Amino acid sequence: MADGPVNVSGAICHIPELWAADSRDAVEANVVLAGLVDNETVSALKGGPGDTLNIPYISNPSATTKSANTNLTWEMMGPSDAEASQVFTSSTHQYVAFAVENIVDVQSKISLRAKYAGKAGYVLAAAADTNLASLAASFSNTVGTLGLEPTDDNVLTCAQNLDDANAPEENRFMVLRPSSYYALLKSDRFVRTDYVGGGGEKIREAHVGRIYGFDTYKTTLITAPATGQAENYACHKRGVYFCSQQLKSNNQFFVLMDSDLVSFTHIYGYAEALQPPITAGGGTATDVFNNLLRGTS
Repeated sequence: MADGPVNVSGAICHIPELWAADSRDAVEANVVLAGLVDNETVSALKGGPGDTLNIPYISNPSATTKSANTNLTWEMMGPSDAEASQVFTSSTHQYVAFAVENIVDVQSKISLRAKYAGKAGYVLAAAADTNLASLAASFSNTVGTLGLEPTDDNVLTCAQNLDDANAPEENRFMVLRPSSYYALLKSDRFVRTDYVGGGGEKIREAHVGRIYGFDTYKTTLITAPATGQAENYACHKRGVYFCSQQLKSNNQFFVLMDSDLVSFTHIYGYAEALQPPITAGGGTATDVFNNLLRGTS
């Protein structure tokens, strides 16, 4: 028998491996866009029935100067003497599905079904936000340069574009990738209380604030078309439509698999909202309530 103390090798059968009481879960991005855009206009589709909603336009009529002793001229409303409309469809159908064997449910220290159910809700919400973010690439108003830090002048241009389109002052928002967000914080105007709603200290701490009339958010779900680039939102709420038609979960026990089957589905639609112009007599509706603010990621 060898001399010496009992060491790890000799006592290996008495030293247990332990597992933490909880798991370290994958991080989650901020999900913000779906709650900022226009859900009300297209709410008739929520819960069904139907997959298409026609949104009619109303044009501004013309103000005509009347000459003495002449009859009024009756105006045919709308461009080309007929009002137009936008067609909105709900056609995106996404899901998360998984099964947990009964033996796992019994023996696992952590409830995997509960953990993955929570993740499923996040993943579906993030997928919808990612699709909404992809619309920015087609916005008609483009400000800034991909790969270069956005400036306060860029934000002012976005604000002026909305002013020129007669967009309401309320419900304007920016959603930025973190790099673009922090680039704006380098400007003195974004940390001074006379420029920023909510106080400069909040902005210095990177809390969401109000900048030049835009409620400002940051998330990594904003599209990065290439490394170091970002296609940020600087919009009015009524510039984009979103309808979450159904978000549903299903759970059943499948005897042949001795497993709990769990599925989550999300049916929704999203689109740029087209705005009829201020022009008397009407004209082509465009996406003037939106800005693509290019920047860094």
